[in-house]
Amino acid sequence: GGRASSLCVPTVAMLPEQLQNVEAAVLAMHREPSRAAECDRFLQQFSRSEEAWSGALQLLGSVHPECRLASGAMLHLKARRDASSLASVDALALLSRCLEALSGTARTLRAQLTVAAAHLASRALAGPEGLPALPAFAALPPAQRVELLGSLPLAWPPERLRTSLPAVLALLTSLVDTEAAAPLSVAACAAAWQPLGADLTDLGALVRPLALALRPHGGDRDAQAEEWPAEAAAEALCGALEVAAFPPSASATELSRSLLTSLSDLASLALPHAAATAATASA
Repeated sequence: GGRASSLCVPTVAMLPEQLQNVEAAVLAMHREPSRAAECDRFLQQFSRSEEAWSGALQLLGSVHPECRLASGAMLHLKARRDASSLASVDALALLSRCLEALSGTARTLRAQLTVAAAHLASRALAGPEGLPALPAFAALPPAQRVELLGSLPLAWPPERLRTSLPAVLALLTSLVDTEAAAPLSVAACAAAWQPLGADLTDLGALVRPLALALRPHGGDRDAQAEEWPAEAAAEALCGALEVAAFPPSASATELSRSLLTSLSDLASLALPHAAATAATASA
């Protein structure tokens, strides 16, 4: 009974025939061009109703891919527009439901649900530090937890997030293999949080995986890789280099050594022939 998922979703429940009407409107909008404008007006009106919260969550279980995608778009729009007017306990119940729906969803729908969850979290929680205590967050695969952390700056006012920067970077580091190149979700998360004031010292153990992510997308190309992380990794590292607080004198030597190590590893990955030639010449 203590699980977050046992909280009641704060909405007027939809009758089955109402849900069927919404489902039919989504399908007609995709399959009957002559009715598209009429169905769009109906769905826009529905998305402003109280029933839309529970309706969109129910539609996530539809057998029709179009309806599942529409439910994600509706939750994204409604959370962005209406989350701030919810009671925090209601926002928490909806947040848990969104997080539970994230597992196993296709990429586009997952992206919409993740941003919806970020907006709901800004209403439900005092700060991002509260996320790990939610069973629905802890149950997510690490990559999806990282994606949610990376979406928070889209939804929260910067002044609320600055004090959470050390805790979020520590949480991000705990979800990362610091000996391997950062995947896109990690690089994008670091790039999203860095403008809140993170320098290289703040990034800490994330510097190495971000530096390794700058390498060309080469021989071990993953056919399932969604995107190349180099651009986001470069954005995070360049931004961190420009923060005036870096480097603090006490840790400059150790940090410089770790950066040089990262860069030399990177050179051997990016330019194996040149690195070998340089090593031979210096021998």
